Amino acid sequence: MRKYFGAALAVLLCAALLTGCAGGDIGEMSSLYELSRPYAGEYECETLTLAGEDMLSSFEYVRLALSYGGQARFFWRSAQGGEGEYTLDYLADVQEGRIAFCARTRGAAAHTFPLEKGSVRLGISLGGRYLYAVFTQ
Repeated sequence: MRKYFGAALAVLLCAALLTGCAGGDIGEMSSLYELSRPYAGEYECETLTLAGEDMLSSFEYVRLALSYGGQARFFWRSAQGGEGEYTLDYLADVQEGRIAFCARTRGAAAHTFPLEKGSVRLGISLGGRYLYAVFTQ
């Protein structure tokens, strides 16, 4: 009887640990690749253009950080020393090769961009002018 109780307790403990894995549903994480989330980390901006004009030279750095918890952070320092930051949520689909960013305001629409090995490419229209950025890990 003791052996049966010990085995049942071990199985229950494993089940409890696995259901809490990464705060999500195990069915959603179908691969080791998704569990490891290799896309998480910090990305450096290599290209930044607005309406075809290079904007990267106006900055000391522009970076994108993707956390394991589904939060993204854009942060930058201008050539004059001014700093800024913008936080939003993201959802990556590595099978489809895309990442969707959504502002943290209620009802905000998500914008989807290509997620390739080691790079995120953003392209969006701002006031009739096209902003394009490439971030690499």
